[in-house]
Amino acid sequence: MPTPRSVAEPLSPTAEQLHAWGLDPSWSRRVLVKSPNGDVVDWHVLDTGDGALGTIVCVHGNPSWGYLWRDVLTTLAPAWRVIAVDQTNMGYSERTGPRRLVDRVDELVSFCRQEATGPLVLAAHDWGGPVAVGATARLDVAALVLANTAVAKPDGVRVPPLIAVARRVTDLACRRTPAFVSGAARMTDRRHREALRAPYRTSERRSAIATFVDDIPVSASDPSFDSLASSAAALEAFCGPVLLLWGGRDPVFNDRFLRDLRARAPRADVQRFAGAGHYVPLDEPIGAIVGDWLALVTADVTAGRLERGAEDDESVLATLDEHRDDTNTLYVGPDGALTWRELAIRSETASRALVAAGLSGGDRVSVLVPPGRELLVAALAIWRAGGVPVVADASAGVGQLRRLVRAAAPRFVVGTPRTLAAAAVLGMAPGARRAGFVASKGVVDLRRAQPDPVATTTARSAGEVAAVVHTSGSTGPAKPVRYTHEALSALRPALQSLGLSPGGVFTTSFGPFMLLAPVLGMTCVRPDFEVDQPAKLGFDELRGALAMAPVSAAWLSPAAARQIVATARGRRVALDLVMLAGAPIAPALAHSVAMVTGAEVRTPYGMTECLPVTDGTDFDATGSLGGYSTGAAVPGCRVRIAALDDATREVPDGAGWGELLVSAPWMFDGYDGDWRGTRRSEQWVDGVRFHRTGDVGYLEGGRLFHLGRLAHVLNTAGGPLASVAVEGPIAAHLGRDVAAVGVGPKGAEVVCIVVHEHGALSLSDESTAERVREGSAHRVAAVLSGSLPLDHRHQSKVDRTTLQAGVAAYLAGR
Repeated sequence: MPTPRSVAEPLSPTAEQLHAWGLDPSWSRRVLVKSPNGDVVDWHVLDTGDGALGTIVCVHGNPSWGYLWRDVLTTLAPAWRVIAVDQTNMGYSERTGPRRLVDRVDELVSFCRQEATGPLVLAAHDWGGPVAVGATARLDVAALVLANTAVAKPDGVRVPPLIAVARRVTDLACRRTPAFVSGAARMTDRRHREALRAPYRTSERRSAIATFVDDIPVSASDPSFDSLASSAAALEAFCGPVLLLWGGRDPVFNDRFLRDLRARAPRADVQRFAGAGHYVPLDEPIGAIVGDWLALVTADVTAGRLERGAEDDESVLATLDEHRDDTNTLYVGPDGALTWRELAIRSETASRALVAAGLSGGDRVSVLVPPGRELLVAALAIWRAGGVPVVADASAGVGQLRRLVRAAAPRFVVGTPRTLAAAAVLGMAPGARRAGFVASKGVVDLRRAQPDPVATTTARSAGEVAAVVHTSGSTGPAKPVRYTHEALSALRPALQSLGLSPGGVFTTSFGPFMLLAPVLGMTCVRPDFEVDQPAKLGFDELRGALAMAPVSAAWLSPAAARQIVATARGRRVALDLVMLAGAPIAPALAHSVAMVTGAEVRTPYGMTECLPVTDGTDFDATGSLGGYSTGAAVPGCRVRIAALDDATREVPDGAGWGELLVSAPWMFDGYDGDWRGTRRSEQWVDGVRFHRTGDVGYLEGGRLFHLGRLAHVLNTAGGPLASVAVEGPIAAHLGRDVAAVGVGPKGAEVVCIVVHEHGALSLSDESTAERVREGSAHRVAAVLSGSLPLDHRHQSKVDRTTLQAGVAAYLAGR
């Protein structure tokens, strides 16, 4: 039956308004759409016109309108046709009778069938999400872009506070007064607020805002509950590519809603903006991201890159299963020992507890357990349950740790009583279940066996996510590095090629490396020191570790290696192999470690995204362009040198230096929740994915020489200079640590050298400055002394970006 119509005349924005709001007035038009109930409704749309690449239909939520998609409209036209609709009763569309969710879905389908035949891209925000997703079942939809929305209220999540308040006083807050409209507008930048409020100046024009809020289903008795469930089912059934754009500071749709969407669309690409709020389409430049994503997923479909690792591969649990009855020691440390059999039994018990508490395959689990026995048990239990352990350390402070944990939106947090309490107080993981090896109220006890039948293992395919491990943040913001089961399986032979053989015993200063013990089939010994402070691992701590078990190999950070050498005082220990990693290794340090340990010393190159890359042999080899030798690429790894001005152009072996690109089967899958960062780090060459490391160096005779970070290159008038190549000769001449930074405009920077000396920056004395210039192959503009800022995790990498700013500020006006 036709709906009673409003007497209000349809209203359109003026050309002057559209100009002021950054929109082309020619895009504004009116469309008569026949609804399924027989009504002909007068819609307002912003339509950019024909686009050769296809059509994107954008659907807003409540209380916004087509202006929400301004960046998509202005960025993607005219290549794409972009249509931003104003839903019935909303924005500048006609005011008619009330609509429920099912009506809005029907009307969107009718509009698209009339105005925009497929294949379509549907983009949606807020409560436009279930409208658009619900329409996918009846339209030719090639791809979905969803921003801060929901297709269901996740279990255990309350109705968003803003919605809950509005529902209690709907008519007053949403219709009679502009409180809801104004409150929503204040969730974005001031420059957007007038445009967001403009269509809703009178109570009559705000009526649909109230009915939209009333129609939000929160329980099974609500009229639109089944319609919302249909949208959720449609998302789970959708086979095309999905992009989730998310503002991490949204008080309405928080990260738990993102977690729910990822569970329903596990292959979705995610771009999370930590600083953006509810109106992420206005807060961030999403137009370029959507355009790049659409271009790449189209190319990926053509190249067959979307379906990765669909076949089962060797599980990361395979080695543990082989040793499940083995009573030999797998781990020993200050907290005691753990045998293979104990690990198998305890991880199975903990896995059953997690599954019984609600852990599902693919769920993120934040692991806040210090390196030791319980970390091994927790990680293996999560894998058995089909979960994804998320590992981040607190070396950069609890603020960064909180940011990283919240971004992961974990379903569970596993920790100790202390870390679980801290997580609760700091609000690290709102809504996540707490679990630990302790009996405590509200905490899942991972020591308590659950009665059978409870599944203990959820099978995961090789291409699915196995773990998320964060970078240190020493060369930029800490990034969540995502590994697949396939990559972790491929890691085993790569590490074995370095000399880490099954049945052996190793010790390390890197806490996360202890998780490699069950993967490699080796015993790990944890030295008695604070793992987030590697400089506290000295000779006595190393010797204590060697006394616990017959250790043959050690994997050490430069800070730990320096401390061991400094505290040896003529004493020695016996090791077969020492690997030094985490920062460029000077030959002098490697020789000193060899003297103390009698071991073969290797300096392999690698990073969190891909480790190892090289074998670390011949650390004292010299290259024609300077830098540190890291050896040859390990079997299965490819190293490519890219020109600084063109990443697609390769610099051949012996022909110069450039950015280091690496590719290996054990390489990371991408940055979790950072689609844009993942794509920026990729370079495809003949169908092979390479990782752009952000480091620079060169190949000479098949050996890789490391020259520092791309961000630390000095851009002088005479051309680019690699920081390590500038510093090396000076440090050797002085016998002291130095750092080179460029000061001045890019392309005309001058070389400044800072000689390490405790204290604030100051000009060096004349004698030191003279010796620096004697040892330098380049003209040095200034020589300073002062403390070199080091990274938190390794306490070895010099933060030259911070140092450069300090030097520039110090020299300004002198």
